[in-house]
Amino acid sequence: MKKSIKYIILLLLAIVVFEVGNYGYGMINIAAGYNAKTLCSCVFVSGRSEESVLDQDIAVSASSFIGGSVDQADQSATASFLGISRKAIYRPGVGCTLVSEIDEDVLRIQQIGLWPPDASLPDPDQPWPYGSGDSIIANPDAIDMAKIDEAFEYAFDEPDPDNPRYTRAALVVHKGQIIKEQYGEGFDEDTPLIGWSMTKSVTNAMVGLRVRDAALSLDDPANVPSWHTKSDDLRAKIRLRDLMDMTSGLDFVEDYSKPSTVNQMLWTKPSAAAVAEADQLAHPVNTHWYYSSGTTNIIQQIIRRSFDDLHQYQVYPYRELFAPLGMRSAIMELDASGTFVGSSLMYATARDWAKFGLLYLYDGVWNGQRILPEGWVDYSQERTPVLEDGFYGAQFWKNAYSEPGGSETPRHWPGVPQDAYYASGFEGQQVVIIPSLDMVVVRLGCTADRANWDPGKFLALIVESVQ
Repeated sequence: MKKSIKYIILLLLAIVVFEVGNYGYGMINIAAGYNAKTLCSCVFVSGRSEESVLDQDIAVSASSFIGGSVDQADQSATASFLGISRKAIYRPGVGCTLVSEIDEDVLRIQQIGLWPPDASLPDPDQPWPYGSGDSIIANPDAIDMAKIDEAFEYAFDEPDPDNPRYTRAALVVHKGQIIKEQYGEGFDEDTPLIGWSMTKSVTNAMVGLRVRDAALSLDDPANVPSWHTKSDDLRAKIRLRDLMDMTSGLDFVEDYSKPSTVNQMLWTKPSAAAVAEADQLAHPVNTHWYYSSGTTNIIQQIIRRSFDDLHQYQVYPYRELFAPLGMRSAIMELDASGTFVGSSLMYATARDWAKFGLLYLYDGVWNGQRILPEGWVDYSQERTPVLEDGFYGAQFWKNAYSEPGGSETPRHWPGVPQDAYYASGFEGQQVVIIPSLDMVVVRLGCTADRANWDPGKFLALIVESVQ
């Protein structure tokens, strides 16, 4: 009996050691992948120094103990720890991609130029936003610039050196003109910066474009073949609309503190969509809201399947969205399978992010040309039906909603108009659209501690400048 107990204890200890080791390996693999990818994109896409990325982006992350290094000749970045090494490679016009379960040589020969030669770019000599000409108004009428200045002072102030805000860009557009913009040290109007989950709103635009083309329909069953192979697979009921609303019911785990599906999807696997598509249902379809980067990457794979070949898909957002808007800095990065990581990995300058916001402010019309289908912008702001607080639409966030009868839900930001809606990303990235004020506000940064940054305060001061 004593021997049996001893063997049971040893077996349990072995299981614990195995699980701890497996967990540790998973987290190191993820952290190294994050560092390699971040270093690669910040250096080769944003044009920053390796030192600044290590001192800021990597230093404020949970993976700071791993570090990383850049190889300029190879155009790559590597992060290693305890024998676990990860690499990301840069390809001009494509951005950076993690080498994940695929041979690096295979990735390198995938290289393509995403800006199609027949893309029609606006005349750069036109005033901004329709061109690249100067359109900054120093003292606009009906704007209290003292309030604007106060908002920018708050944005760029560093009251706690141990928890820096690292605001890198702030920009306010009123009535189509930039009334103020400011950049942190080492950044300027030509620096492409990551949007993180603001990329989800760009995925929204891509779906709108394919709906315009009659290539996709929101109420059709989602085109995910693995969900339709068995007659009893309830995932077959998931519509594209449910994925857009984050009400698919899939058992995706959006937890960045452990080796969850979101971390595996972004930092370890060649296909982001394949990770999310493998999830089973945790809730009946369209009964439960859950914020999920996985569902957005499923949407990107559905967009890809709506084309005859990979190249058509990859040039599509450049030809149909970025080129008409003159968003010359835009880079949507690919996973190793060649699909855009539509949940998280787009870079653009603050001015180009502002152009994206203006497209929605202008109801999908740009310089007289309808880009998004009629009604698409209204749809994007519609309340997700099963979300009680009403702060989410279709890959966009909303400040508040009007209830039937004229009452209003509580505002997420009390000092900001009810009709404001916005793209939002990790570390404080935001493009805020305020139709009632004819205004778009952009803030880009690297704020790891949310307690040290209050976007509501920043925006309220800007709103006060108009009122």
